[in-house]
Order: sequence, then C-alpha cells, then structure tokens
Amino acid sequence: MMGEATGLEFPCAYPVKAMVRTGQGAHEAVMAVMERQAIFSREDDVSIKLSKNGAYESITIEVTVHSRAHLESIYTDLRALEVVVMTL
Repeated sequence: MMGEATGLEFPCAYPVKAMVRTGQGAHEAVMAVMERQAIFSREDDVSIKLSKNGAYESITIEVTVHSRAHLESIYTDLRALEVVVMTL
C-alpha cells in the first residue's frame, strides 16, 4: 500500500478499502474509524460489495487524504479493528 502512496500529490482523493467479516458490527466499526479520520458522504463516497458467499464485505470509502502520514494513520486505525481481515 505505501508503495502506491509515494507517487501521490497531497491533498488528494483516495479510495480506502477494507475487507471485513459480515455482521459483528463491522460496517459501523469501519464507518466510526473513517469518520474520525476524514470527511466523506455515506451516500456518495461509500460503496459496499458482498462476497459471493456473503461471509465478507468489501467497504470502499473515497476520502481526501492530506499527507502520507494521514493515509498511514487511516490504515493503522482500520487494521486495529478485529473485524477487518485486510486493507487495500
């Protein structure tokens, strides 16, 4: 992930993606972290896709990141959530 960030010019729009286990309050946990970290519209900037078997959700949130440190902070907070399986 950080290899991709080296070519970014800040501030910029960036799609943050978290793969979570469906249920267990996963969606709201991710939203809470992201709302602490960035401003976005739940209606316009969030997309959710269920896995084929419905066990996982891919949550993508388009946010404005202001620096590499800001982006790293977002991913650190997301990875700290027990329900997050992977971030992209």
